[in-house]
Amino acid sequence: MYLTREEEAILNGELGYPYALAMKVITTVGDSLGAERLIPVVHAHVSGISYFNIGDAGLEFIESLATSNARFQVFTTANPYAVIIDSSYGSLPEDVRSKQLKIINYLRGMGARAFTCAPYYVRRPSYGEHLAWAESNAVLFANSLIGAWSNREGGPLALLEGLLGKTYAAGVHLREGRSPKCVTSIKTEGSVSFFHLSLIGLKIGELCPDSIPFVEGLEGVSEEGIRAFLASFGSTSNAPMVVFNKLTPDSQELLENSDIEERFSISLGDLREVLLDFKEARESGGILYFIGCPHLSPGEFAHLLGRLRSVGKRDSSMGELWLGVSDTVSLDEEITNYLGRIGVRVVKGMCPVTTKLSLVGIKYVVTDSGKALHYMPKLAGVKVVIKDREEILREFLRG
Repeated sequence: MYLTREEEAILNGELGYPYALAMKVITTVGDSLGAERLIPVVHAHVSGISYFNIGDAGLEFIESLATSNARFQVFTTANPYAVIIDSSYGSLPEDVRSKQLKIINYLRGMGARAFTCAPYYVRRPSYGEHLAWAESNAVLFANSLIGAWSNREGGPLALLEGLLGKTYAAGVHLREGRSPKCVTSIKTEGSVSFFHLSLIGLKIGELCPDSIPFVEGLEGVSEEGIRAFLASFGSTSNAPMVVFNKLTPDSQELLENSDIEERFSISLGDLREVLLDFKEARESGGILYFIGCPHLSPGEFAHLLGRLRSVGKRDSSMGELWLGVSDTVSLDEEITNYLGRIGVRVVKGMCPVTTKLSLVGIKYVVTDSGKALHYMPKLAGVKVVIKDREEILREFLRG
């Protein structure tokens, strides 16, 4: 790989250990992928900062960088962390909470601007911008809907790219890396709900686990609906983007310049059965309602608050509703207190999916997220019931 004099100096340690390490790792990865040079990025996003994900080894790695005066050189955000609030279910062990807070504080000290899995609501990328993002839903959103350019990085690599402000010129940073390899036609009758979009995303991810699909049939779906699709797709596929007919910038050009290897057609009737019997959950207790995977958009959050403000009384002992949002969201004390009285908690900057909820007595999670459905049984140690968002709200409010 060609390096400029400045880049060679960084590699040789002239700016110190953190930046030399970043240059060594990024160039090694780039060399392995055939990259000929490094390119600047304008926004890095770090994933995998829940203590349950990275453990003591991850904490020590971040600590080693932060205490060596490492600072992000570009706008940098990070994924949400474990849920460290007190709740009616209980709290995480104190040593876990303490270590999670250390991770948060080290990243803030390095310059992290926000903790969210939806960094595109903190700083929306522009068409053609080069990013260094980890977090599958965010990468897919940026590439597929905005036309920004980011590989689907691992968390440590994205962190090092944020320190350097550069990434390797390979993968979807190159036009040829953005070509679809399979075509999927979706047959729907009338409008399709977020619930069905989540399930369709899971299904297409299974059909195209390693290749970029060209998707037809979702041309009239809203951005938030497509986001639900992408979050689920990223749970079952490693592809860094989806080319949507008429929705993805340059979609026709990308299709015309591709070599299609497979073609699929699916309908709502092809979706696998995922609705679980809820009777056992009601009898055993420990039910959590959760909306916000990925974190809610400002519009979604405002809509939900409007719905919840109309509630008079509710027995909060019948389970809580958690709403996942960025830690940049602000709420006044009056609204927070009201929500608390009806059993609603706004979990800002936190992620129940990557939290061992079984440690605090939660047994079942009811959610509208295909991503949560896919990951929570393994990561959070709970059973998951997926339902339409409106059905979740009605059920929760009935108490």
